[in-house]
Amino acid sequence: MTILCCCSDHIGTGEKPKKVTYELVKKWGESFDELLSHVTGRRAFTAFLKSEYSDENILFWNACEELKKEKNPEKIEEKARIIYEDFISILSSKEVSLDATVREAVNENMKNPTSESFNAAQKQIYTLMQRDSYPRFVASSNYREIRNSFGIIEEEVDI
Repeated sequence: MTILCCCSDHIGTGEKPKKVTYELVKKWGESFDELLSHVTGRRAFTAFLKSEYSDENILFWNACEELKKEKNPEKIEEKARIIYEDFISILSSKEVSLDATVREAVNENMKNPTSESFNAAQKQIYTLMQRDSYPRFVASSNYREIRNSFGIIEEEVDI
């Protein structure tokens, strides 16, 4: 059984739809990078985080990825300010958890925002998700249901 990811996220991103197979879904359970590299994997992980009321981390990570793709300096500044207000500001309801050093670096970077302004913060949130949220996702019924929807590979069955 294969599923072709045909979601609208691909439009304008240059990302080509990929077939979602059992093997691919299995890789999501073995590698956080593999999970994040696929639109459907990111959607599944986002849905899981939303169910745990912690989707601000993946939303921030995605916003940083989009900022890195921007080439127009005016749009970079605008997007950086939106990301700051949405995820870094202590007034935000979606504030991500950053240590004081990284928060200070982001505040300094915001004096002259670039597409790289949030790199240290994005790396810290990536590490947090990889160490904390990702293992829970892999152990979750959400991931098991996705994986089981493709059936069982013969060599994995213990007889």
